[in-house]
Amino acid sequence: MGVLISNDAKLEQLLDTAEIEHIVHFVLEAEGVTREVEISLSFVDEEEMHGLNRQWRGIDKTTDVLSFECDSAFDEDIPLDEALELGDIILAPQVIARQAPEFGNSAQDECRLMLVHGMLHLLGYDHIEDDEAEAMEAREDELLRLLAAARGDDPASIEVGPITRHTHD
Repeated sequence: MGVLISNDAKLEQLLDTAEIEHIVHFVLEAEGVTREVEISLSFVDEEEMHGLNRQWRGIDKTTDVLSFECDSAFDEDIPLDEALELGDIILAPQVIARQAPEFGNSAQDECRLMLVHGMLHLLGYDHIEDDEAEAMEAREDELLRLLAAARGDDPASIEVGPITRHTHD
């Protein structure tokens, strides 16, 4: 598994590189991805995120995370010995840190949530329909509680609010 992390603006990442790689690997393993994949993770400032959200989603305001799936981790037409380009996750740490208190989270916990959220998008989860949103949110909750336990934190302290519907968009 390869994770290419870009932070050209030298923004506070909120999570160190080792934890980012651990979360990516953990989500892949939990979702049954056994083949080699590559993921690009970029930290961008609020202005750049606003432009990307406008360009790719037609929403003229900033957001916390964007995901762009490339290859499917479950595509049987791609040879198993060939690494897949799973996709790109873009995080806006300034937005994440600002919204964290609204959800009762630390900036780090909110960043973990956004990273898991982005990873699930790359693995085919979506939240357009209510049932999809409920399934995605339940999986986020489960994964974040397992990650908390692995860090030695209390899994019951994890707060995953109703975030997957993007009603604020």
